[in-house]
Amino acid sequence: MNNLPFKFVLLGQPATKKNSATMIKIKGKKKEMPSLVPSKAYKKYEISCKKQLIKSYAPDRLPHYTMPVQLTCKYYLQDKAHYPDLVGLMQATADILSDEQKTINGKKKTTCTWLLSDDRIIKSWDGTKIAGLDKYNPRVEITITPLITDITTETDPYIIKQLQEENNLFE
Repeated sequence: MNNLPFKFVLLGQPATKKNSATMIKIKGKKKEMPSLVPSKAYKKYEISCKKQLIKSYAPDRLPHYTMPVQLTCKYYLQDKAHYPDLVGLMQATADILSDEQKTINGKKKTTCTWLLSDDRIIKSWDGTKIAGLDKYNPRVEITITPLITDITTETDPYIIKQLQEENNLFE
């Protein structure tokens, strides 16, 4: 894996999952379970972002990160209406960039690969901010920077397992 930062821009008004989310009831085996569905604005934004990634980069040319990274996002909003909170924007971006997974027979299975194997590999959001307003070009400018990972100081069991598997492959 290349250790150089990967920079790209996703166009469109950044949206969060939680603003105007809808509560629905899902029928389970024994009872109905409440579930929160992301807002329509977020779903539209998510689809737009993924289409942009596919159009700009052939799927085999998108880097895929499995080890710790720093994400730096600069959000440019269309206006001050429905001004989002930064944490919500970060959460939405992490979800859009992460592999899609489903639980099948109690095990997580990746159904679609994106840029990040899991949003938990984001170890730093340093420099991330709502950078300003741009009425005619709302967007998020994203930089993904791989971080140096040391098995002796890593605390995340997910990363430790990855490092152990990686080391076993090369012994």
